[in-house]
Amino acid sequence: MTGTMELQNLIRSIVYEVKTVLRDDTLSLYYKIAFSILKILCVCGFNLGRIYPEKRNRNPLLPPPIPTFSSLQNDVLEGATDSAVHQQGENKPSEAEKETDSSAVQSCDSKTHDSPGFNELTTESAAAVEQSDFRPTVVVVIPVYVRTLQQRKEVLELVTSLANQTYKPAQVLLVDDASPLQWYNIGTSVMPAQCGGEKQQAEEVAASVKLPEGFKLIKCPKNHGPAAARSLGLGLAMTEHQAQIVNFIDSDCEADIHWVEAMVKAHYKELVKSKTSAEGTMIGAILSGVTYAYGNTAVDKFHDHYGTLNGRIKINGEGLLYGPSCNISIRICKKLISEVGGFDESFPKAAFEDVDFCVRANKCGILTQCAKDAKVWHKYGVSLPQLFRMFQRYGASEWAVLERHPEYMELYGASYHIPAQAPKVVT
Repeated sequence: MTGTMELQNLIRSIVYEVKTVLRDDTLSLYYKIAFSILKILCVCGFNLGRIYPEKRNRNPLLPPPIPTFSSLQNDVLEGATDSAVHQQGENKPSEAEKETDSSAVQSCDSKTHDSPGFNELTTESAAAVEQSDFRPTVVVVIPVYVRTLQQRKEVLELVTSLANQTYKPAQVLLVDDASPLQWYNIGTSVMPAQCGGEKQQAEEVAASVKLPEGFKLIKCPKNHGPAAARSLGLGLAMTEHQAQIVNFIDSDCEADIHWVEAMVKAHYKELVKSKTSAEGTMIGAILSGVTYAYGNTAVDKFHDHYGTLNGRIKINGEGLLYGPSCNISIRICKKLISEVGGFDESFPKAAFEDVDFCVRANKCGILTQCAKDAKVWHKYGVSLPQLFRMFQRYGASEWAVLERHPEYMELYGASYHIPAQAPKVVT
């Protein structure tokens, strides 16, 4: 009986989605047919994920703690220099070099600070200066998990796009979540199997990654997922770099050269127009940029048309329901740290942990707003199996957000997607 009900619900979902596509007058007949097929694939993948849900990584804590560590206590891994990560092996650095290299690469042992210190941005501080003179401390956090040479290439392309920003962040933190492929340290000992099966001679790959000035690689000894990597980066940004604004972007993205500047301008506008809470204290804000598909395939256009990795606008006008973590910016405040916390590491996959974060923040009075000029290009998997697995992953994690926020489906129904239509060239 249960199987029959699930099948009926699946058929209803497919019919509804296909009808919605066919009624879209902005699509040509070709794209109506193509998008209908892709919608069927997404619905089937999502429902399969629901049937076989992922389990939590660990018991959830509320609010989720923001982990970090003291730079005076951490152990520096072998092979770090101020601007590069060198090949590990025979040529090991001296003890003096290790001490010098601590600013470039650090190892994570999940220690925490009792109370991070920061200079909180307020309405008064923003209103006292012109927008051109508003220069907050910005740190960019990137969770990194590399399995193939193609993913390594994407990380390096992201690094290049962030190195060319018009507004220079104080620090860019690459939090490597125990990547199977040591993308930062590939030498002649790397076999093709370690590089995702790609037929490329190891000698053709650079033995070390040259990180630009202002970039730091954090190497975690164990894999805990992107939520844990983001929370670690958030903690480090606050405690080690006194960040006032923390931007998050994924390793398979490229940022527009004005991305950081656009987020800073949007935060300034939010501060100037924002009101104080009932207690008279200023609350923080979460900004979600607009994410475009990097390619030009039918699958890329599908993601752009339906805004797969964009937030959803609430019908009641209270900003966004959530902002995807591949293009999000957080203004640090005491309320966020004490009541919202970090991203929940217990979410099983890279799915819905950003939704949970934004919904928890909204319940604490911290709204998510859209920063339409903060542009990021995302490199989607464009094959049909990749699209299917993407939505299967979403479906497998949906229960986790529903368990904590039973009202989520009602909130989802009272919101609509943000379509992304933009040139496919990173300017």
